[in-house]
Amino acid sequence: MFKILKEKDRVISNWSGGVTKQLYIYPEDSTYQERNFKFRISIATTELENSTFTKLENTHRVISILDGKMELEHKNHHNITLEKYQIDRFEGDWDTFSKGKVTDFNLMIKDGSGDFFFKEIEKEENIIFSEKDLLGFVFCISGTLLVDNNELKSGEILITDNKKIKIQNNGKI
Repeated sequence: MFKILKEKDRVISNWSGGVTKQLYIYPEDSTYQERNFKFRISIATTELENSTFTKLENTHRVISILDGKMELEHKNHHNITLEKYQIDRFEGDWDTFSKGKVTDFNLMIKDGSGDFFFKEIEKEENIIFSEKDLLGFVFCISGTLLVDNNELKSGEILITDNKKIKIQNNGKI
């Protein structure tokens, strides 16, 4: 499988503190509301200075900031201040509170494991996913990339079960 999802493909929902744009959910017929997903990738805006995270049992969470600065308090676990592209990993059943108006990038994994990282692509690189990974993804934050000769524009996400992909900076910003 190799698919590119465009901004028009996003499921958009409001929450008490802002807006969430779902980039991808797996299985594809699952929903966040029913909590029957294995993993979900989204971008959220927090428009309130202070907010409380929804508790998600049996869910590992990975979050990073795309714009702004956020202070997270994971009660009885740890506190952290995240700035652009810094990442925090925590469990969805923790009492988590945030401070700061931000745009963040989220990965939620139910009953499993997963992660993400940021990488600036300057020329051409091969990305190799682990054999144990169900799926891999590439999200283009800005510019344009060529992924196995397919154009990936800013705001688009590529989902693949290929274990190796070639990524090039397309030079279009």
